[in-house]
Amino acid sequence: MSRLLATWDRLWFAPVPAEPLGRMRLTLGLLLLWWWAWLWPELGMLFHDGGVVDPRLIGDHWTPYRWDVLQGWSLPALQLGHLLGLGVIAAYAAGLATPVTKWLVPVLLVAVLHRSPWAWNGGDRLIRIWALMMALTPCGAAWSVDAWLRQRWGWARRCEVPVLGLRLVQLQLLVMYLWTGIDKLRYGAWHDGSAVYYAMSEGNFSRAAWLIDPVMQSAAGWPLSALLVVFTLVFEVGFVVGALHPITRRATLVAGALLHGGIFATLSVGMFGPASVWGYQAFLGDPTLPSRSGDDPVS
Repeated sequence: MSRLLATWDRLWFAPVPAEPLGRMRLTLGLLLLWWWAWLWPELGMLFHDGGVVDPRLIGDHWTPYRWDVLQGWSLPALQLGHLLGLGVIAAYAAGLATPVTKWLVPVLLVAVLHRSPWAWNGGDRLIRIWALMMALTPCGAAWSVDAWLRQRWGWARRCEVPVLGLRLVQLQLLVMYLWTGIDKLRYGAWHDGSAVYYAMSEGNFSRAAWLIDPVMQSAAGWPLSALLVVFTLVFEVGFVVGALHPITRRATLVAGALLHGGIFATLSVGMFGPASVWGYQAFLGDPTLPSRSGDDPVS
């Protein structure tokens, strides 16, 4: 039992360098700044009581546990609140007052979700998950204003942090890809290779119809889309093995970056691609995972 508990403790709390987690906080903050700035021209439409989302419909048809902090705000108040939120996210990205800002960021994301729940997609959900996971970690221990101030004032610098943050992100990606891959295998459009063809041909999602339509309508359109179907299925179902094995890890992550980059460039699917690729840092910065050199993981 003691060995089992020790293994469990190493799995979740083994000490690792603080720098990878700090870089993940910084890059997540930059991603959130991009996402938050995108909301500015949509404030009146998404969050004002006269916009497209009637708060009465949310109260009647969504959930009794809704947090309606933004309900009833005027447009100037929404704009001021948005600017304050932008400041919070900027401070979080810089690692300023991280013990506070790392919790304020999930609060902001939940507030906008509960005011306009039908406006968001899987990418927005993934960003909220990442923000919560990072809040559970000492993500300001490196690459942060907080770390710089501690060093300048002569305080002890925290060079190691628990692997918990990296492990949570890894687990989320492993489950997400495996489940979506298995789910795709249930549908006929993924069996006959037509899923990507119809997704690319759907005008509602196409980001560059002028570029995609001629390809899809050519003789190469169907074979190319069928090849992309195979690539997607192999990647998603095989991600667990590919990302964990030291020989295939980098190739798997490169393949995922190409897949999500291609989807983001051609289809309007929100932040799912950038949010997914952000999580790859957890595999690259974790010394507890098996390495090609055969060195033992950090114990």
